Amino acid sequence: MRIGILADSYMPYMSGVSTSIHILAEGLIEEGHEVFIITPKYKGYKVYDKDYDYIKRVSGGIVLPKKGVRFLKYIPFVGRYVRKLKKLNLDIIHFHTELSMGKLAIKARRRLGIPLVYTVHTMYEEYLHFVSKKLAKTFRKPMMRIVKRIMRKHILNSNEIIVPSQKIKDLMLSYNINREYNIVPTGIHLDVFKEESHKKEDVLNLRKELGLKEDDFVCLFVGRVSLEKGIDKLIDGFKEINKDDIKFVIIGGGPHFKDIKERVEKEGLKDKIIFTGIVPWEDIGLYYQLGDVFLNASISETQGLAYIEALASGQPLIVKYDKVLENVVIDGENGLFFHEVPELTENILKLYNDKELYNKIKANTLKSVLKYEDKVFVKNVLEVYKKAINQ
Repeated sequence: MRIGILADSYMPYMSGVSTSIHILAEGLIEEGHEVFIITPKYKGYKVYDKDYDYIKRVSGGIVLPKKGVRFLKYIPFVGRYVRKLKKLNLDIIHFHTELSMGKLAIKARRRLGIPLVYTVHTMYEEYLHFVSKKLAKTFRKPMMRIVKRIMRKHILNSNEIIVPSQKIKDLMLSYNINREYNIVPTGIHLDVFKEESHKKEDVLNLRKELGLKEDDFVCLFVGRVSLEKGIDKLIDGFKEINKDDIKFVIIGGGPHFKDIKERVEKEGLKDKIIFTGIVPWEDIGLYYQLGDVFLNASISETQGLAYIEALASGQPLIVKYDKVLENVVIDGENGLFFHEVPELTENILKLYNDKELYNKIKANTLKSVLKYEDKVFVKNVLEVYKKAINQ
């Protein structure tokens, strides 16, 4: 099968969408399919692309001016690329975002008759502040009407729709977009994150490089450093801990990286909270080994890939409760939920002080995510492709 995967954002910019596409593409190629990722050119793409000849970059475009969405480009007159897609002789197109590449996907279906699969990745109602905080607060209803109209257009113009969780399916149904939805959780290369895949010496060297001692108890956050991830809440809870050997490492970059780093310095926490910035994808499995527990306060997740990666790396989770996580986190078994900030502080200290409880939860981490193995994910997506083609 010749498969075109379209997205407005991809590596080297790291995000849940980029990770999902990368895992899918590699898995499809392993199964013997031909894959073409069509995506815009971004800073650093040449260095990244040299190892992946199946990435086809679209030239031109205007980088969106708002701080939180500068990783996206608007490409005008995108229909001119339909001819290039025709030359690829695709059996199916699978698109993952709704800006220029979503528009191109719909045009390709209409003009070339190529079956179309669409994955809904993002809860846009949690991201309206990127447009404008004031507008998001004052004009939320009209902005939501625009969001629903965009989602409706892409869903109704696709042969099959994939959602990563029941939460997203319920959200689309609440928008009165009534279609059949295929729930396909994104898979993970679990081996990349397993403890046995990394030398202890490499982990110790990395700890030393970051100023961590071997016996420090490390709380870890991995992801986009942005408002919707709730990092401010994590800092609020962490700063109440009066233990010199408990550290907090924040891995990732994003629109609020500078603001959050400045806050940490202003509050005198820079010896306890360490920032790594963006880490290359090929090193991320090693960086996960720094953590003893994984923290997150986001309620905007569509599935929670970072949570699954952390569990695969053997880390108990301490995360804010969200319905979407009920299939990932079993409270008291592979992690602990919190609802308010004081409970976050309490849970960190609970796992720090109670070694028996910590070891019990840690023993369950990897077992709890075996169902997210990448091969299962690829197999399920291929079934959706067959459904779309058979239409």
